[in-house]
Amino acid sequence: MNGTYKKSDDQSEGSGSNLAQSLAETASEGGAAAMEKAGDVMDAGKRKLDGLKDSASEAMDEGRSRLKDAKEAIVSGAGSTLAAVKDVAVEKADTARETLSDVGERLAATLQRSADGEDGDALKSKVLSSVAQGLTQASDVLRQRSVSDLTADVREMARRHPGAFMAAAAVVGFAAARFVRSSAHRRMAEHDRHQGPRV
Repeated sequence: MNGTYKKSDDQSEGSGSNLAQSLAETASEGGAAAMEKAGDVMDAGKRKLDGLKDSASEAMDEGRSRLKDAKEAIVSGAGSTLAAVKDVAVEKADTARETLSDVGERLAATLQRSADGEDGDALKSKVLSSVAQGLTQASDVLRQRSVSDLTADVREMARRHPGAFMAAAAVVGFAAARFVRSSAHRRMAEHDRHQGPRV
């Protein structure tokens, strides 16, 4: 009997080892299949991630492009607005330059008539004549030069002779204030003459 059990134990051992080997092979195949599936899932995940990266990169490029276009539109709009404002300012300055030149010529003519009418006071006549000649020359310069040329000349004078420039600016400011004040008083007097005094 011992021989029978021994045979059966050998068979069981053989079948157990076959079973273990079969289980090991099945587990190995299952593991390989699981590893293959995991690899496939990881590859699919990488492809998805790469697709998302590409989409994000394209969206960023599109956003940059739109921002650049918006910036260019704003800059060109501001540039054209600035150019329009500059053109209007130059036009107004040219009109003022022509008006100032005309006023200077009329004032020079008035001063020259006063100088010619002063028979008794030679010094007063000479001063008035000299001022009239200076105004005539200044009026001619104003008429012949552009606003940008005049501006460049004023800047150059201010750099070379700052003290004289400040003094001249103060005199011009004082004269302009007196002129505006007297013009306002004259207009008020004319208004009062035509409509009566204000109450």
